[in-house]
Amino acid sequence: MPKKPSPTAAILGILLVCATVTQFVGALSWGHESYQITDWLINYAGGFVRRGLPGTLLGFLEEVTGIGANLLAIAVSLALYLSLAAWFLRRGAAVFPAALILSCIVMGFPGYQDFVRKDCLGLLLLLGCLKAQDSGLPGFPRAVIANLLAALAILSHETFMFYALPALVFMGKRRPGLREVSLGALSLAPAALVFLIVAKHHGTPAIAAAVHESWMPLWKTLAPGEAAIEPAASIAALGWTAGEGLHQSGYMLTSGLYQPLCWISVFSISFLLVILFTGCRAESSIRTETRVRVTALLVAQLVFISPLFLLGIDYGRWLFLWVASSLMLHLCGRRPPAWLEAAVAGIFRRLKIPAILERIPARDWYLLFFGFPVIWNLHNFITASPVVRHLELLRTYF
Repeated sequence: MPKKPSPTAAILGILLVCATVTQFVGALSWGHESYQITDWLINYAGGFVRRGLPGTLLGFLEEVTGIGANLLAIAVSLALYLSLAAWFLRRGAAVFPAALILSCIVMGFPGYQDFVRKDCLGLLLLLGCLKAQDSGLPGFPRAVIANLLAALAILSHETFMFYALPALVFMGKRRPGLREVSLGALSLAPAALVFLIVAKHHGTPAIAAAVHESWMPLWKTLAPGEAAIEPAASIAALGWTAGEGLHQSGYMLTSGLYQPLCWISVFSISFLLVILFTGCRAESSIRTETRVRVTALLVAQLVFISPLFLLGIDYGRWLFLWVASSLMLHLCGRRPPAWLEAAVAGIFRRLKIPAILERIPARDWYLLFFGFPVIWNLHNFITASPVVRHLELLRTYF
């Protein structure tokens, strides 16, 4: 029986609600220069393009309801975010403490940074694919449902290909052999084909201009005195090539040691905290076994999403997708490849990691002081944690 959430978890929950409300209020005035809003409003006004399905549906709903598409995007994002958080809290309490789930490592990241994105949609569709695979339906209907959900996710955001499809193929409730992996890959071939189509028809500057123009009435409503002449944010990014993404990543990695070291530190600390808190309230033998399995899932998922680090610089989002998808896979009973889990178990044994972890108490208050900065300067890094961020806001207002 899972223990009741700690007082620290309650504090993290309260701070997260405050951060989410603040972000919600600010989002009401976001316009064409907001990556969050424009990520949802990409549509098919200029022809087929990546990420265009949600914007097309929101445009249809705007016509039917008369509610601004930006408000619909915010409402949908909030509903998806709360649904995912509720699932993690309900399903994960026995393995992952509420404090970890509400921290900046898991559900705290969207709450503090940008819940008005499609990340939670993709993760919930991954959950749907996992449930479809576990259903008692015959093989063909099961594959149809999984491919349909995966295709919807890819048409919403192509990153689903990296953190979800490989996991659906290589990780099962029973460790799959070569035959099972081959059959799994074949069953998800339609979804992979959708990704190839999206990758080929990813967008052009002309399509970006058409999408931007289709939302001109909305931009004028949000900012009557400003003329949104040029596409911006996610809409403008439709015209980018993979080379431009590689250039951005290359610049970040070669512009000095500070940013790469910060990212390595954030990812490493997040990884260590997840392992430390995993099963921390279970018996010792069960705790070690669970930590080995979760570590192996994290390693596998990090390999699967690694191309994203070269194609874009939204590293905070990649971290959220990495951790959240790994925890979801574990909670849905998925096992990493047998050789990987055995290798991790061997490392744990040789380096005496279980004994080391036993000496480090998993105190929930650690998570009050760990966050992800938006702007990579030292001040922002220090003030990114839940507690310090709210203290900074109080100092600003009072």
